Order: sequence, then structure tokens, then C-alpha cells
Amino acid sequence: MSTYILTSMFPDGIHGKNKEVFQKLLTKTKKFAFVASEFEKNQDITDHYFRFFLNMFEKIGIYFEDSYVVDGRMNTNQAKETVSKADVVWLAGGDTPVQFGYLVKYGLDEVIRQHNGIIIGMSAGSINLAKTAICTRTCQHTEYQVYNGLGCVDISVEPHFDCEHVTDELIEISKKYTIYGLCDDSIIICANGEKQFYGNVYKLTNGIIEKVDT
Repeated sequence: MSTYILTSMFPDGIHGKNKEVFQKLLTKTKKFAFVASEFEKNQDITDHYFRFFLNMFEKIGIYFEDSYVVDGRMNTNQAKETVSKADVVWLAGGDTPVQFGYLVKYGLDEVIRQHNGIIIGMSAGSINLAKTAICTRTCQHTEYQVYNGLGCVDISVEPHFDCEHVTDELIEISKKYTIYGLCDDSIIICANGEKQFYGNVYKLTNGIIEKVDT
């Protein structure tokens, strides 16, 4: 069974309980696949974040034998094979709908759905793992969009959530969809039909905001 880790961002690295969670879950570290959000442009930025997050893992004692960037520098078959064989797959942050489009174009949507390892979504990656992907202007998308995501998890998230500045947009959306506000330095783990919450996570439903017990 797959284990899905939904994250927002770790501005100062992985610390405390988050460190313990990753060290416990990431026990198979032979192959790491970093799936970009933009496949065809800004590959220098993709490479920068690839190295940044590998270094972040190394600082907490997690080392991968082999690691790969998955973007337009691979053809479709290479991308699918790399992701399917990875012990850990990282879905990067960036432009959420653009990333989803590339996942479909390269056939990675089905590969990810069938994967039996660890899938980590950060920001855009977390949004796209949902059955219902919700892109808000609050989360710096150019427009409000809702579409069928990968369907790997049954919750929709709002990364970089700020409980002190909840927008009218989010309140209105929560009257139709339940959204989990995922603050930076927070994690939601979805595995075996259960959810675990670490850090500051909020549930928005029917216009009501509640902090989730962790």
C-alpha cells in the first residue's frame, strides 16, 4: 500500500516531530524521483530545488543511493520507469494545474496512482494528489480552479495556510468543499485509510475553521 505525505513547505528544514516522521517512514532509500511542476522551462530552478530538498533530507540522516529529476529531459517511457521504480516520489511545488497537465501528458498520473511506495507532495504536489484538486487565489494561483486530481487521497488541502488571515474566498469555498489548511512545517499522512496530522493543520467546512488535533 502507498503512503502519502502531504506537506506545504519547510522554510528552515525538517525538525522535531517532522524529523521523526520522515526518519520512520523513509526506510527504503535506494531510488528517489523528484517530479517537477514545470517540465519544459526553468529547468535550472527545478535542479536548484532538487538539490535543496536532497540536502534537507541528508541533514536528518536520510541518504538516497540514486536520485533523479523527472521532467522534459526524459522521454515518456523514461519518466514512467523512473517514477515506478522509485522508493520515494516527490511531487514538487509550483504551478498546480501546469504540473497536473504534465503528469497526464507523460502518463505519470496512472503510474503514481499504482505506486506502492512513499509519495510526498509539496504545495502544488499536495493539491494534485487529492481526488478534488482546489486551486485558490489565496494560494497565489492566477484563478480559482477545481478539477479531478490524482485521486490518491480523499482530502483537499490549502498549502501555506495562514490561520490569522483567512480570506473570504476560502470561507466561501469551504461551504461547498471541505478543505484542510496546511501550514508550513506541517504534515498530513494518509495511509491504510487513516490520516495522521502533525503540526498546525486546520479544517475548513461550512464556513467554520477548526484546528485539527495532532
